[in-house]
Amino acid sequence: MEEERALAVFGRKILRKIYGPVKENEIWRIRRNDELETIIRGKNTVRFIKCQRIRWVGHIERMQDTVFPKKMLYGKLYATRRRGRPKMRWLDDVSTDLRKMGIDEWRDRARD
Repeated sequence: MEEERALAVFGRKILRKIYGPVKENEIWRIRRNDELETIIRGKNTVRFIKCQRIRWVGHIERMQDTVFPKKMLYGKLYATRRRGRPKMRWLDDVSTDLRKMGIDEWRDRARD
């Protein structure tokens, strides 16, 4: 959740740079969040990124098992890990997003 918030803040910062300031009563000011929302018409950057990740994992799932991207996605490193909580992997994050959307057995659905 914190990463999503930080990404949304960064996206608004970039939009402010792209669209520039607004001149009101001979005074320049930066655009407010609601003004940026009307410009982009409610499109969500975080949602777009999640959709693209889900599309990409489905594309990789349909590949043959001998292709390099699929080997990298499902490959295992046989080394000792650091102490403490394991780091979140990319595939775990995508699986969590799919679970939140209510999609079970996504590997079978992607192959069909």
